Amino acid sequence: MESVAYYPAASYWHRRDPRFKLLVVIAGAMLVLTESALGGQLALFFLHLLLFFTGRLPLKRVWQIVKTFRWLLLITFLLNLWSGSLGDAVRYLLRLLNLLLMSSWLLGVTESLTLIKGLELSLQPFRRWLPVGEMAMVLGLTLSFFPLLLTEAREIMLAQQARGVNFQTNWAKKLRGLLAMVIPLFLSALRRALEIAQAMEARGYVPGAPRGSLYELAWGKKDSLGALLVLSLVLLWWGYRLLR
Repeated sequence: MESVAYYPAASYWHRRDPRFKLLVVIAGAMLVLTESALGGQLALFFLHLLLFFTGRLPLKRVWQIVKTFRWLLLITFLLNLWSGSLGDAVRYLLRLLNLLLMSSWLLGVTESLTLIKGLELSLQPFRRWLPVGEMAMVLGLTLSFFPLLLTEAREIMLAQQARGVNFQTNWAKKLRGLLAMVIPLFLSALRRALEIAQAMEARGYVPGAPRGSLYELAWGKKDSLGALLVLSLVLLWWGYRLLR
C-alpha cells in the first residue's frame, strides 16, 4: 500500500530525528481533535499538504489515501450529514482525512525501524510502568507484517482468479470469493508468525533485556529549534481560538 509506505527522499523531514517527527504528529493530532471550526480544519488540511510538499512526498499519496479509505470517509460523511448539517459532515470528514494524512506523512518520511526506535526512546521515562521494549517490538512486527499480508492477499487473489473465481460480479459471488481467501491468508499469517518466533528464539531474544541498535539516533540543534517552533505554533493556535 503506497499511501503508508516509506518514500526515500533527501528532504528536511527525512533527516530529522524520529522523536521530533513524533512530536509534530502528536501536536497536529491535538490540533485536529480540538479544532471545532470548519475553517480551522480546512487550514490544517492545507498545512498537511505543506508537510507533504516539504517532505518531497508525491501528492498522489493524498489521492491514494482517499481512494484506500473511501468507504470509511463516505460513511463518516453520510452519518454526520444524517445527524447534523452539511457543515458538520464536511468538518468531520476533514478531521478524519487530516488524521490519515498525518499518519501517511510520518510513515512516508520515516523508516519503520527508525520510527520504532524513536518511539521506544520517547517512552523510556515510563519504563517503570510500561513494557517499553515489548511495545516497540510488537509495533515493529506489526509494521513489518502488514505489507507482507497485503502481498500474500494479492497473490492469493491472483491464484483464485486463475482458478476461475470472479471478484467483479454480484455481491454474493464476491463474498464467496473473499471467503475463499480467508483460510489461505490465515494459514499464511500463522506460518509467518511461527517463522518470526523461531528466528527471534534463534537470535537469543529475551523480553525486557537491553538491546543495542545498528544506528544510534542523535537529537540535533535543528531538531530542538523545530520542536520549539512547533510548540510555539500550537500555543499561538490555541491562544487565537481562546480570543476569537
